[in-house]
Amino acid sequence: MKKFFKNIFIILFNIIIIFILIEILCYSKFIFSKVKDYDGSIIKTIKYNKYQFFKYKNFDDLYQYIKTKRLRQPIGLKYKEKPILLMGCSFAYGYGLQDNESLGYKLSEILKRPLYNRAFEWLWGLQTMLYQSRRSDFYKEVPPPEYVIYVYIFDHINRISASVIAPDYNIPHLRYIYKNNKLQREKFHSRYNLYMFRTYSILRAKSIAEKMDYKLINEYFIETKKEFDKHWKNYKFIILIYDEGPYSREKINIEELNKQGFIVIGTKDLTGRYLDQPQDKIEDKFHPSEYAWSLVAPKLADKLKELEQNN
Repeated sequence: MKKFFKNIFIILFNIIIIFILIEILCYSKFIFSKVKDYDGSIIKTIKYNKYQFFKYKNFDDLYQYIKTKRLRQPIGLKYKEKPILLMGCSFAYGYGLQDNESLGYKLSEILKRPLYNRAFEWLWGLQTMLYQSRRSDFYKEVPPPEYVIYVYIFDHINRISASVIAPDYNIPHLRYIYKNNKLQREKFHSRYNLYMFRTYSILRAKSIAEKMDYKLINEYFIETKKEFDKHWKNYKFIILIYDEGPYSREKINIEELNKQGFIVIGTKDLTGRYLDQPQDKIEDKFHPSEYAWSLVAPKLADKLKELEQNN
């Protein structure tokens, strides 16, 4: 009997050791993927990400920080026309760009309208659009707009299938599940806020991605519009697809969205080409450059003016 329990103990001990080694490998991969962002210092990378991980217990906590510290300020408030609301991810935010280089600034200046940029600099996109639409304080901070413009990129598909804690970011994640014919926010469990468990996070992201129902992409837009409709009248909801290649429009049902009252516009329709050239991106070779937005903004503004005249 003693030998049996001893063997069981050895097996369990080995499993724990293997798990710890896998965790160390997973976390090391994460740290080394981020070290370039912290002057090449591993110590700075570990210190920042450990602090960030424990600082925000859930997304509601993180949202308050983003609102006060990491959103672009409203611009063009001198103009008296109804404003533009810009939403999306770091593309719409204007990551790596100065205010006057971003899409929002250019649209505000061309159309002579105030602009509220509620796109987030970090991950997400569709989730944060829906999340904000369901918050009462959002409607106190953003006046009724003439246009809601959501900048959609193909990577938003991957983001809505991500794990509770995103594998590549040490921040509380925001995810919705489709239940009872509605997108419902997944409950945030305290055990996910542990410093370890990167293995679980990565495996879970893979599992969710494999089960992903791509019809939910449209559902995010439809449910957000329903929330906006409760508060605002006579606004136009524009979905701007950032066309980097033929794949950019996969998995999104444009025909259905048009039927639901959205106006779907692709950047290729505006500029005549895919935004896939080196000059279209900043140094990270991912986010749009000022040059890219300088191609898109005037053409998009012309399209919006055309919509006004047709109405």
